[in-house]
Amino acid sequence: MADLSSTYLGLPIRNPFVAASGPLTASLDSLKRLEDAGLGAVVLKSIFEEQIELDGMTALKDAESYLGHTDGYEFVKATSMEQQIDAYLGLLEGAKKSLAIPVIASINCYRDGTWLEYAKRFIDLGADAIELNYYVVAADPETEGREMEKEFLQLVRSARKSIDVPLSLKIGCAYSSLANLLRRFDEEEVDGVVLFNRFYSPDIDIEHMKITQAQMISSKDEYALTLRWVGLMSEEVRYDLIGATGIHSADTAVKLLLAGAKAVQLCSVLMKEGVDSVAKMLGDLEVWMKKHGFKDIEAFRGKLAKKYKADGSEWIRVQYLKTMLEAQRM
Repeated sequence: MADLSSTYLGLPIRNPFVAASGPLTASLDSLKRLEDAGLGAVVLKSIFEEQIELDGMTALKDAESYLGHTDGYEFVKATSMEQQIDAYLGLLEGAKKSLAIPVIASINCYRDGTWLEYAKRFIDLGADAIELNYYVVAADPETEGREMEKEFLQLVRSARKSIDVPLSLKIGCAYSSLANLLRRFDEEEVDGVVLFNRFYSPDIDIEHMKITQAQMISSKDEYALTLRWVGLMSEEVRYDLIGATGIHSADTAVKLLLAGAKAVQLCSVLMKEGVDSVAKMLGDLEVWMKKHGFKDIEAFRGKLAKKYKADGSEWIRVQYLKTMLEAQRM
């Protein structure tokens, strides 16, 4: 039998499949089902800095007639925010008591601020690691890309100083120089980076002429961008690179592992096909490893990243040129 064990941010895991932050990691019952299905670790559903602040302001509006005193204002706002944090702490505590696999707390933040206090409380309750989802849209034409990346790095620096458990970043791909940013994360001594987050995207309902939310579930063909950047950077940084988005089969997971990913995060496939789909993916991974003579994950992890390290063109433009030549022959 093939050895599927791996590590995730330095934590031992029984296989490289990790449940990503999402609806399925928002309740204790669901987390137990994910562990029973065979996942190697779970990332709890993110607590959103913006949502906590928004709920606090909503509570203030609802209690407006009682807020004739400054102390009352601060009390209502703080109480509403504390209720959300307490609920998350309850989920984390229950998960740590019930699960044998690593439990990672997740914070979705958009600036350097009070969320650091949340992280400390999560660590005190036993979170095995912290995943930061940094969500910012470069929509201000007056702000240069370097300024936005500088703010991001400052946030990471503050997080690293405050967080004494493994720290990972889950990021998007819209940066002026992604390779440079990934290298800079190495300097900040993060433990891992998840490529890539699937952020909210707007759509338009043309019948009612209003803005709606686009489909949040990924398709099986959306892994290409992640594959490229894992392949390009896995041999260039010391921290773990984790593949995410569009991973719906063992075949795709194998591709990312060959490119150098330490593990992969699953979300959409679990929602579309159910948590039982994990067993098939694990079985297919074992079959592939046996077919190619690999006894463990480390025997082939990064095989293609190492092969093309000296010349990264295979991961960049050469494949485009090959595609163009093939199209011309048709």
